[in-house]
Amino acid sequence: MNQRIVSFLLSVLLYDFCDSLDIPVMIYGHSTDGRGVALYSYAEFDGFDNDDRCRLMDIHARSSNRDGAALRYVAERLSKRPEGVKLLILVSDGQPADIGYDGTAAEEDLRGIKQEYQRKGIVFVAAAIGDDKPSIQRIYGDSFLDITDLEQLPAKLTAVVKKHIRI
Repeated sequence: MNQRIVSFLLSVLLYDFCDSLDIPVMIYGHSTDGRGVALYSYAEFDGFDNDDRCRLMDIHARSSNRDGAALRYVAERLSKRPEGVKLLILVSDGQPADIGYDGTAAEEDLRGIKQEYQRKGIVFVAAAIGDDKPSIQRIYGDSFLDITDLEQLPAKLTAVVKKHIRI
């Protein structure tokens, strides 16, 4: 199954799961656009309309990715939320890759951001949806979630959320 469909299905599954249990949810995507990092808001904690689900249909790969800037932006927004448990689920289709932002330096940047925000109480879960699963696992370590088998995805996602949030 192609990565766009997997990203879409995972986003809808997560959104519907959270929505049905009144768990605040925010969904963002990112890419680079020649001027820097471009962020795409698909769903906001305090949605301004009822079209979040429709915006999820626009999820797709665009260009390169400068994961650190996007991850820091989302983690910072999440860290300011009043909820006692803050769960950041990152879905990635590959290694960080942009001009001047790749390899071990970019991976170290991501590990540092993860550690910084874990100290602020954010729980990270990093799921890979592409051929770079070993890279995502290497970067995020104990926060890695293997979603290779899509039939197990709903159960795995539910287990992750239930582990950290009392429902």
